[in-house]
Amino acid sequence: MVIAIAGINIDVNLIYENEFKTLKNYKVNGLPEFFINSSFDEFNIVLNEPFMKTEFFDKYKIDNKIVQRQKTIDGKYYAYIVYDGNRVDIYNDEDNTFIEEYLLSQYAIFSIVCDNTDSLLFHSSTIKYNNIGIAFSAKSGTGKSTHRRLWQKYSDCIAINDDKNIITLKDDKLYISPNPWCGKHFIENNVKSTLDVIVFLYQAKENGFMEISKAKGFKLLLGQIVVPNDNNKEKWNRIVDKILELPILYYGCNMEYDAFRICKERIEEVVKQ
Repeated sequence: MVIAIAGINIDVNLIYENEFKTLKNYKVNGLPEFFINSSFDEFNIVLNEPFMKTEFFDKYKIDNKIVQRQKTIDGKYYAYIVYDGNRVDIYNDEDNTFIEEYLLSQYAIFSIVCDNTDSLLFHSSTIKYNNIGIAFSAKSGTGKSTHRRLWQKYSDCIAINDDKNIITLKDDKLYISPNPWCGKHFIENNVKSTLDVIVFLYQAKENGFMEISKAKGFKLLLGQIVVPNDNNKEKWNRIVDKILELPILYYGCNMEYDAFRICKERIEEVVKQ
């Protein structure tokens, strides 16, 4: 299946493709520029020392290829992702299910997009309201999805993506690029929007905004974006600098109607400025 993500056509061949219900919303008829193939094939290349180690994967360089060795929190390896030019191959453990493949294909798709466009991954829930693109972000469990549901209940907004948002800089404007990798609730729509406002949420009994410095905004942003490899630092700085030009609001709220109303009024106010 050829899909279009952030303007890139990618031929995606997944084992559990039929279970990935949102994938078909991105299907296009154009020729692919990149290829992702997922299988239960074995991967037998001998690996040396990794050049990158993280909690969830290690990365190795083999000739012109990058090999990502995926692991669980307890250190068990369960898959390999091999990046080779315009092709990405996913080698699954025989016990892998749709859940593992969903995560692995997510790594593959975001690597292609972020390496080939001015994009980064932003952990947030995004909506389009009156042609305003809004990103709600916070630590996991704070209530991003719940707040998004308030907006859907009390306004005519459209949910773009409830979890993994691609923020793209193009022609000196920031855009929310939709994609089917959208978190455990599978809430998404193939709707593109400018990114106009970012709201960082925290839980509070009373609804209200706290004024924050640009340095505080940068710190909050840094905690919710995926930092690219070293060779992309210039690109990352360019995108982040543009994001920091946006209104960044810090909002303490509960999950009642007034939380939506007060937030909507403030956003409408700052967008007019």
